[in-house]
Amino acid sequence: MTEQIERRITLDGCVNFRDLGGYSSTGGRTVKWRRLFRSDSPSALTEADVETITGSLGLVSVVDLRSNAGTTSNDGRGLLASSGIGYHQFPFLEARGVLPPTSGEEVDKRLTDMYQWILMNSGGLIAQAFAALAQPVNQPALFHCSAGKDRTGVLAATTLDVLGVNREEIVTDFLATNEVIDDILARLQGMPGFVHSTREGIMAPRVAIEKYLDVTQSEFGGSEAYLLHHGVQQSAIDNFRQSMLE
Repeated sequence: MTEQIERRITLDGCVNFRDLGGYSSTGGRTVKWRRLFRSDSPSALTEADVETITGSLGLVSVVDLRSNAGTTSNDGRGLLASSGIGYHQFPFLEARGVLPPTSGEEVDKRLTDMYQWILMNSGGLIAQAFAALAQPVNQPALFHCSAGKDRTGVLAATTLDVLGVNREEIVTDFLATNEVIDDILARLQGMPGFVHSTREGIMAPRVAIEKYLDVTQSEFGGSEAYLLHHGVQQSAIDNFRQSMLE
């Protein structure tokens, strides 16, 4: 079954839309396909795209990780806003007050620092986003930011870690954004505030996600402990695993 399911979903209005299913977990289990998706902004989705997402994929809810400014500008919610599916917003970076870095200077350090800021300052929002995704009534679910890389990347890493996916597969999932980096760059450069973005500035750096996972482990005892520390109930995590693994 897994061989005939595509992880990357081809859409006209999203370039980084992917399924989180198919990854191996502990005990010989596998993350179910077509339950959780990650993507860049859905603001440019076409009517055909929306039909694919809500029809073929059965999407019933969206978790938006962008700041409020991103949902009111030309990078807004798009046609999904009138599709009838559920919507939740948890702006991981809003309190930081700066846009994610997209220029080419000290990219590894800047993104590593940003992920650490999210880890240490947005734990409540990460917990709320996870809890929303974990509710069976919200699945299949999509979570996204603007490029589907940074805010989306750390939530994907936390979620896959909780599901028992091994470290290298989590990193591989994170780095898959680089396969479509030129398409993401072209899109970002057309948005206000991102005209000076560079290819190097928006690449997904391995070091940033590895340190995110390392510090989650060293400071909190792992992703599950991190979520528990920030208010997620153990029963929600257990039920999430039960529903997401086969």
